[in-house]
Amino acid sequence: MSLSFLQPKSGNPPATQREERISLPLGKRDFLTGTTPSVDRSQNPAAAFVLSKEVGKVVMFWVTPNGTGLYEKISQVNPVAGVTNYEVVRRMGLVPIVTLNPWTARPGKGVVRNDGSASDDFSDARFVSQLCREVRQTAARFHPEYLSIGNEVNTVYEAKGERAFNGLVSLEKSLYRAVKETSPTTKVVVVLSYSQLRDLPGAPRFHLISALEDSYDVLGITTYPWKEYATAEELPADYYARLASYTRKPIGFTEIAWSSDPTQGGSEQKQVDYLLRFLELTKGLKMEFVNWAFLHDLPPSSVTGYVVQRSHLGLGLRKYDGTPKKVWHHFRALAQLPGP
Repeated sequence: MSLSFLQPKSGNPPATQREERISLPLGKRDFLTGTTPSVDRSQNPAAAFVLSKEVGKVVMFWVTPNGTGLYEKISQVNPVAGVTNYEVVRRMGLVPIVTLNPWTARPGKGVVRNDGSASDDFSDARFVSQLCREVRQTAARFHPEYLSIGNEVNTVYEAKGERAFNGLVSLEKSLYRAVKETSPTTKVVVVLSYSQLRDLPGAPRFHLISALEDSYDVLGITTYPWKEYATAEELPADYYARLASYTRKPIGFTEIAWSSDPTQGGSEQKQVDYLLRFLELTKGLKMEFVNWAFLHDLPPSSVTGYVVQRSHLGLGLRKYDGTPKKVWHHFRALAQLPGP
């Protein structure tokens, strides 16, 4: 990620883009808001980060590589700023969630360790040592407020089964201890895919949350229910409430979204309907933060058919051309409510 220092264009939007009167199902919030600051067609990361401040303080902070090699990458100095990109983002007044991910998906290999190998042995002593060193160095230098040590980790369970997942659980516990020993104030996040916990065929997999109990301070959740439900109104009343039965720790929704892509049955209004329904269904939960999946839509050219799929399109708060969608105004209104 290379940040330039161009500022987003200012000025009054056309009348068709001006905000309508917005009503939300809550008058204040006890959680932070944010997004993943994906770029628009200008390809200006700095402008995306600045714009993301309008919808909250938290930003998902991904770099490549994000397994072995994370610390070296995140420590690189931005030649324009004279400091690291992490420090640039902090100086903007944003709170980055630094992300390390032990697993990745490789063409022809499937789900494997995120160290360049083709192995799915996540408990291998050398691999554990490598990743613990990555998080110790990162925590010691930056003392981030949030450090995620695994994204959608139940993907490993679904792709490779219980043996590989148990190895990953052991690794996650080692990573948690490494972070807390180095930076006790850093809140550790482990992220699970909610769709894989609850919406796949067969029995729900909520027991996987319990297996990770000693690995996190904040339970991270990604949720894309539009893949299983035609409208937000179809979501059961207990759709998210069941989480409270499996953890007493706060929940951080790292990715929530509904697609506006009409070829997938989406629309801008359905995005708004989902956000309002989400806020209703999560009222009883103890939440740390709520992040909308993307600031801008991903372009069709990003679809590779393997990592980025057609289903990733249309998820942004704004279109790829920079135009705000209806949900942008609603999510910004949520961010402007009295909150922490």
